[in-house]
Amino acid sequence: MASIRNNFLILSLIICFLLSLVTNWYTEISIFLIIITIFAILDKLGKGLVLRELVVLHTIFICLVMPSVGYGVYNHDNYLARIFYRYMLVPENVYFGFTLPAVCAFSISMCYPITKKDAILDEGNSFKNLLRLVRNELIKRTNTGIIIVATGVMTFFFIGLVPESVKFVVTLLFFSSFAGILYIYYSPPMPSKNILLVLFALFIMGLAVQSGVFTVVVYMGITLFSFLFLGRKFALWKKLLVFVIGVFILFIVQNVKTAYRDVTWRDNVVDNKTSLFVDIAIDKLGNIDKLIDVDGFFPVYMRTNQGYNISVVMRRIPAQQEFDDGSHLLATAASALVPRFLWPDKPQAGGKESMKYYAGFSIEGWSTNVSPLGEAYASFGPVGGIFYMFVLGLFIRWVYKRVFVIAQKLPLLVLWMPVLFYQVTYSMETDSLQIFNSLLKGAFFLWLLYKLVPAWFGNVVKQSNERGSFRRRQVPA
Repeated sequence: MASIRNNFLILSLIICFLLSLVTNWYTEISIFLIIITIFAILDKLGKGLVLRELVVLHTIFICLVMPSVGYGVYNHDNYLARIFYRYMLVPENVYFGFTLPAVCAFSISMCYPITKKDAILDEGNSFKNLLRLVRNELIKRTNTGIIIVATGVMTFFFIGLVPESVKFVVTLLFFSSFAGILYIYYSPPMPSKNILLVLFALFIMGLAVQSGVFTVVVYMGITLFSFLFLGRKFALWKKLLVFVIGVFILFIVQNVKTAYRDVTWRDNVVDNKTSLFVDIAIDKLGNIDKLIDVDGFFPVYMRTNQGYNISVVMRRIPAQQEFDDGSHLLATAASALVPRFLWPDKPQAGGKESMKYYAGFSIEGWSTNVSPLGEAYASFGPVGGIFYMFVLGLFIRWVYKRVFVIAQKLPLLVLWMPVLFYQVTYSMETDSLQIFNSLLKGAFFLWLLYKLVPAWFGNVVKQSNERGSFRRRQVPA
């Protein structure tokens, strides 16, 4: 049954890919892709991880659906789009002629089922067995999650004090606290369990409110989303209700944070930021009708339309700058492998270099990027760019599969997936360098952590010759 569902998703994506090459049904295909991906997520929720599907959903929304809204609503005729210069800059057929098949190709390679022999590793009985092993490990290690969370929380206060060269490692240590929360969540019941979970959630939300940056809350929440449903059976309508509520909360947060930043970033002297945030949220909820009209929705459109940056690249290349056949991307990939002390002026993630090179924009004091789709088009053109996105999806899928293959022997590793894949979740808002950096350096970080603190990862499970039986090598606690 799981195979049929996965094949239906892949078949639908392939059909959309083919239709995108021969029709101009851009909006219709984009909407269908959103619907079929949401259906796949809801169907799989509780039975396995939906991390890859959520990445694809995010990609479709910001690179296809929001640009469709741009062409249909916030075009040159809309006064807000003209004032803020946020209408799409290339013809609709030019934009979707590349991005629609490219996103389909990326989604196909990302969502193709992860299998080992006859088992689907991230769904069904194979995943149930893995989850059972995780719970069995945590019975003997009830304090490990608390230790990991405490380590991560303490590390957070040093992120701003360490040199830039080691900041990524320290940040990963902070992200480890989210793995620790999963340890606590899947541990046997204990008196302080729910209290610890609530306190950590309040701590993370408090950090977001004080800084005005909600990236960790939103995107780490996405990576943790399916973990909270694993092993639980819910009717489809209940899962749909939770999904709709989650989307509504994200919509409200997107509106609130814009108004909140206008106040707190302009005036650093705010007596009670938490109270201010709550007041703004209540005000927005009380005027929900104003948030969904054309003018009220514009801030959300601006924030979530990644297609605008891609259109900037497509307008500039090849009209003003030739396709570079991937030379810049090659340097980007190499920079992810070479330490900065060996290559001091290597490319940096964050958008500053990518926006200058691909879009011709110099940005200071704020962050935006061209996305891997923009890089793919600028490097290889439409056809080569589509192939690049397919290969990029295969690379992410390969790393994802390796985690599950290793987790067959080291079950607790699966709880570290939010640490490894957090920055991949919103990678279509950034660039390829962030994908390579986060996955390669994250994998090395987990390997090093396993060598330094093996007790955090539990026992190594070894399969015997008899199918389905296991034996374990003890790791000192």
